[in-house]
Amino acid sequence: MSRENVEIVKRAFAAFERSDFDAILRMCDEDIVIRQPPELPGAPETQHGHAGVLEAFELWPQQWDDYGIEILYLRDVGDHVVAHTRQWGTGKGSGIKLELPITFVCTIRNGKAVEWRFFLREDEALEALELRE
Repeated sequence: MSRENVEIVKRAFAAFERSDFDAILRMCDEDIVIRQPPELPGAPETQHGHAGVLEAFELWPQQWDDYGIEILYLRDVGDHVVAHTRQWGTGKGSGIKLELPITFVCTIRNGKAVEWRFFLREDEALEALELRE
């Protein structure tokens, strides 16, 4: 268990909220892999490296007006941190208000994120970590 890993993820979310992408990149390994679910609109399933991090952060919020994200809880699981979040916004062009639960699994090694995985369902995230009850 690593409180440091949880703090890294908290700091990354806080940096995202203030659009401090340089701070986020300092928390990411240069070879980080980002995996998103195929049903997530407008996003590639896999992105790599710091360029991939910037692309991911650029794509998702650009699809929304009034975009926001809130961490509901963080759970430390060895080298992984599970971040269950609530995200909301109004679709650009459609005007449809939407609220989504998104669960992130961040793998941390040597103080840096080496992988981020996004899940639309929390049970899928836990199953990926073999923690489903």
